[in-house]
Amino acid sequence: MLPHSLSLLQLLFLASFALAANWTATPFVPPAIPLAVKSPYLQTWMLQGTAEGSLNSGWESFRDGTIIAWLGILRVDGQPYVWMGDPQGKNTATQKSMTFTPTRTMITLTCGPVDLTATFLTPIEPTDLVNQSIPFSYLSVEVVANDANTHQVQLYTDVTGEWLISGGTQPQSDQLFQWQATTGTTVNYQFSLQNQTQFLEVGGRARYGSVVYSTTQVSGLTYEVGPDTVLRPGFISSGALNNTVDTQFRAISDMWPVFAFAHDLGVVGSTATTPVVYTIGHVRDPLVQVLNVPNINSLRGSYYLTRYSSTPDLVTALLSDYPNTLARAMNFDENLTTAAFAVTPQDSDYEDVLALSVRQLFGNIEITAGSNGTTHDPTDIMAFMRDGPTNTVDIIYSIWPALLFTNPAIGRYLLEPVLAYQLANPVQGGYAIHDIGASLYPNVTGPSNGSYPVEECGNQLIMALSYTQKTSDNSLITKYQSLYDQFATYLTQNGLYMASQYSADGFNGQLANQTNLAVKSIVALKAASEIFQILGNNDKSQQYNSVATSFLQQWQAIAISSDKSHYTLSYGDNPSWGLLYNLYADLLLGFGMFPQSVYQTQTEWYATKISNYGIQLDSRSTDAETDWQLWTAATVTDQTLRTNMIGLVKKYASSRINNLAFPDRYNSLNGQMSTYYGRTVVGGHFAPLIVSQVQGNSTNSSGGNNNGGKSGNTSGEHPIGSPVLPVAVTMLAALVYAALM
Repeated sequence: MLPHSLSLLQLLFLASFALAANWTATPFVPPAIPLAVKSPYLQTWMLQGTAEGSLNSGWESFRDGTIIAWLGILRVDGQPYVWMGDPQGKNTATQKSMTFTPTRTMITLTCGPVDLTATFLTPIEPTDLVNQSIPFSYLSVEVVANDANTHQVQLYTDVTGEWLISGGTQPQSDQLFQWQATTGTTVNYQFSLQNQTQFLEVGGRARYGSVVYSTTQVSGLTYEVGPDTVLRPGFISSGALNNTVDTQFRAISDMWPVFAFAHDLGVVGSTATTPVVYTIGHVRDPLVQVLNVPNINSLRGSYYLTRYSSTPDLVTALLSDYPNTLARAMNFDENLTTAAFAVTPQDSDYEDVLALSVRQLFGNIEITAGSNGTTHDPTDIMAFMRDGPTNTVDIIYSIWPALLFTNPAIGRYLLEPVLAYQLANPVQGGYAIHDIGASLYPNVTGPSNGSYPVEECGNQLIMALSYTQKTSDNSLITKYQSLYDQFATYLTQNGLYMASQYSADGFNGQLANQTNLAVKSIVALKAASEIFQILGNNDKSQQYNSVATSFLQQWQAIAISSDKSHYTLSYGDNPSWGLLYNLYADLLLGFGMFPQSVYQTQTEWYATKISNYGIQLDSRSTDAETDWQLWTAATVTDQTLRTNMIGLVKKYASSRINNLAFPDRYNSLNGQMSTYYGRTVVGGHFAPLIVSQVQGNSTNSSGGNNNGGKSGNTSGEHPIGSPVLPVAVTMLAALVYAALM
């Protein structure tokens, strides 16, 4: 039997007449539509690509494309319509529209005489560390008649064990799992593998933890756990479930146990129904194990556990707070859209790119509190990022603009475990380590052997000063000043003429005497000068300032091509070239070290290198990276070119060529994605926005001191995600929700 297949009875009952797609997309159709994306292991997308990708044209997927089944059926006057998922043989609803914002995806489908709107809401609340750390998303469903008549309507959804382990093209669905159902104010399903291994990830999926699927206990709700071939036809036949739980624990694919809810919505007319709200999450405790760092709690639990002691308590709070969560999400969306529009007021391309980036960025970052196994310390805060080796410093650097805009404290919390590890485990040679995760996430055992010495020294110094400038909090540079001195010393000795090594764009290989990497060294040495000036060490400040000035003078002579048309990829290689994206740090920190002529020369050069889908990273290949392109766009002197570069990234994202979560590396000629998808580096797309604010071009200031990094801080004053909402937005969200009630 095919997975999730319908019985012969169903095949006879459901006339299979799938309709051709003709739905509208706002702002565009992305490679994959985010549905529930809140943690590294809560990653649910609707793949697109060249195929028709309505919500009910195929099964939902994990970020790698393997199946995560989430089914929705609406029964209207006894006639069933599949509106989500893809069981074999179906009478499908017809999708009318899809809209995504930074926090929400809203899809409307016609189910015969009624329309159904499904809203997938992933809360993004960076200034509230408790809320941001909660690994849950929402689905809400509303129904309204479209024919001026009334109809009897019942709503059904279910999920499978594939939320734990893939049942896709390389099935692991022979894994045994177990479950329980609890009832009270809410009805909760919680299911997990029978054989779990803490801190183990296989195929991108955690081998421990539980999935929790819940809804509020209301009149007309029924529930059931059992085989898909029993529950689905049972609902289609009767419009209800039996309030029973199958207790035969078994493999995920053994008679496919599903966890189902049915809501009798009663008579539906021209007024939309009260939203039916579900939560879906992936919980595990502890989240991360950190080894070999003295004086750091090695077990790290999710930060929300400092407020909520049990999963049922958390779920009850989430479901009851949905109207407020929706209002805060609307506020986040509005503020980000306004800020983005200030960068490119000519069109919406930039805000559209950012809208697709946000959930993917924060869905790979987990905020933790130190744990003794039973309690969690709210003052012991660290963040961990699953994107290659854990907390890769150059990836933190790439997403730094997004962290500055949303909450710089999260940037500090990502850097803290790296700096603490290096302080306790000195590196021979004094350069900065690349990461702290040679082992697979979430087992953090120490750095890999990546050779990025100049890259990471520069990144650490630039981010340290940037954080200090943004927050007026000197505690980070005070705590780790000995490391910052080591990093600056290393750059003094190796930052201008460097041995063959990797940079942040290392997929093109190692290279000696990299022009772009030397830019980072120069800015970083100036940053070190500023750091030690703040710390009151004038001698070191003057020392590093002198080196930075000397390096800059030398760089201008050796980095430019012989015909003065562009800056080379490496010294003396005249035909070579690359994106000089490290100039961004000069603007970010407000230094203005590099002459305007450098920016102008590169601007004119980039204008000659525009390809079908953007500008390639450097002359070694036609591959492009979305993040470094937008870092570079922030440095160009021509607004038209900047707008064009941003537009080409959107063109790539909306091309329908690829079908995985926003791939960041791709061929600039044909738009085909390369290796990387679903990564945090999309946070680099915030680069033009932050420079615009630094230069005073945006009225939506991200200013204010978040007290970022100070013990116990969980919130701040930044307008994005702030719990204090603009009155108009709060009232609008409340009125919308009240009208639906």
